[in-house]
Amino acid sequence: MQGIRNIFLGLVLTAAGAAILATVDLSGSVLIYAVWGLIACGAILFAGGLYRAMGPGSAGANAEEMYKSDTIARLLLQSTIETALADGDLNDKEVEMISAAFMSVMPERLDRQSVYRLAKLIEDKGDEILSDIHSEGRMLNLDDRKAVIGACVKVAKADGMIDVRETAAMTAIARRLDFTEDESQTLIAELMGSEKQG
Repeated sequence: MQGIRNIFLGLVLTAAGAAILATVDLSGSVLIYAVWGLIACGAILFAGGLYRAMGPGSAGANAEEMYKSDTIARLLLQSTIETALADGDLNDKEVEMISAAFMSVMPERLDRQSVYRLAKLIEDKGDEILSDIHSEGRMLNLDDRKAVIGACVKVAKADGMIDVRETAAMTAIARRLDFTEDESQTLIAELMGSEKQG
């Protein structure tokens, strides 16, 4: 996330400096050095942001840190990982889909290894995670709660097949997000159908 912020801020500073140079005559003024300094700072922030976001040293955001620091990220990670773990196996395709679902909410890709570590923590919590999902979900509106279930469906389908245990996990999550039993089953069936068509 910091990498994206730095890229944006770098572009803003560079553009602001260039705009000042293009519109204001600063020849013979000491202010010209300040404007060039602004442009240089912008370029440094931009380059640093790019390196942080995409460079060889960037593995992506730490899922464990995001889990601790942001409520929406925590709910999304809890729900999608709980769904993926339901069949007893978390594989690379599911982790990729968890990351994709996360990126739809937060402009940051996740470090794959940190997702596996977070999955262990969620697995160790057992059924307590469903209580956490219920607590986190209280602040969401209907569309956001549906979007969480949609992300779970995508994760469940990531490896090409949906296990009955994954369906049961999604239903349990939907119930904790205040959908009735019938609403949960209907929503999951609709989302599975729309995924097939899309």
